[in-house]
Amino acid sequence: MYKISLAVLLAALSISSAYAAEWSLAGSVNPSAEYDDNIFMRDENVQGDYHFQMSPTLMVARKARNSESSLSLGYSMDRYDVSRHLDQDNPFVRFNTQLQQERVNWGLALSYVESSSRSEAADDTGDFETNSTLSTTSISPSFGYQLTERDSLSISANYSEKESSTVDFSNSTNKSLSSSWQHQFSERLNGGVSLSASNNKSSSLTNSTDDNTYNVSLTSQYKLSEIWAMNGNVGLRQLDSEQTDSFGVTDNSSSTGSSLGFTVSYSAEVDSANISLSRSISPSSTGEINEQEKISLSWSRQLTETLSSSVRASFQTTTSALDEGADKRENINFLPSLRWKFSPDASLSLSYNFRQQKESELGTSASSHAVMLTVNYDWHGLRFSR
Repeated sequence: MYKISLAVLLAALSISSAYAAEWSLAGSVNPSAEYDDNIFMRDENVQGDYHFQMSPTLMVARKARNSESSLSLGYSMDRYDVSRHLDQDNPFVRFNTQLQQERVNWGLALSYVESSSRSEAADDTGDFETNSTLSTTSISPSFGYQLTERDSLSISANYSEKESSTVDFSNSTNKSLSSSWQHQFSERLNGGVSLSASNNKSSSLTNSTDDNTYNVSLTSQYKLSEIWAMNGNVGLRQLDSEQTDSFGVTDNSSSTGSSLGFTVSYSAEVDSANISLSRSISPSSTGEINEQEKISLSWSRQLTETLSSSVRASFQTTTSALDEGADKRENINFLPSLRWKFSPDASLSLSYNFRQQKESELGTSASSHAVMLTVNYDWHGLRFSR
């Protein structure tokens, strides 16, 4: 996998270098300090701690008349005052390239990312106690074709490998293929059909799984006015699962359900807002398939030329896609923030985060309150043509 990714990356860079283009070198750094009064999201034996984080990033980009490429690499550093076993240093590398021709659009994304499983706990396992590191390698090619003035076709694929540093989570490989057709009915309305298929294989000390998922959806985008827009999809999905325990006993099961995605957006000169609903399934780090239902809201307002405010909130339920009697988890998140841009390259953000997690089977309910101060600095770097 690593040799294939490196070969594709070198080939894309060599093709990009064959033509005159503008090159740029930029970077960013965003140190933050946070105090969370319940970092492990416990309902008992609550523990607070200070958390310091910084992710210096360097990006090299190339832009030509019909193509763009970028390479980002950096390091995410996490430090805790008391819970020092959670300290982590995680590198990441991302490469993206796009080639736009008259009727064809090619794309390729490569990445290697190490991250703390705690950062994905609300969407994944609900486990905020672990100090596991997840290493994810992925390659995602894409292709788009303009069939007519009103019709377009797109195809995308993804292959990823995920490894966990601890034995309580599974290692997995995921392969997916999706395609969609879009038709422009009018200046305001687009609609079409989307098809997707994926395979996820995971293995741990206790069992292994082999899951196939298929989905077909109707999609639409409608522009109500200059400031209001709607887009959504509704479809059916099929999940076929094969689970093998440590004794070699295999159990086959299947599940049929619906998929849903709906977003209403508002964008004006001073205010912008979004509300979205979704229902989807995804593999978890424990080898199970989660079904998630989520409602999200966001709002932002430009108070002055340098001062802005925003609020984000979400409510999410997570259950097993195969076991109707399994534990149901509810996660609530509320995040207001204030941002002061004191220079063209730098800003200061102050935010408050309320989190709550309820697990029905365990009968637990935990919440936390956190205050975070973040400095964002974007270095626009160097630009030159050749």
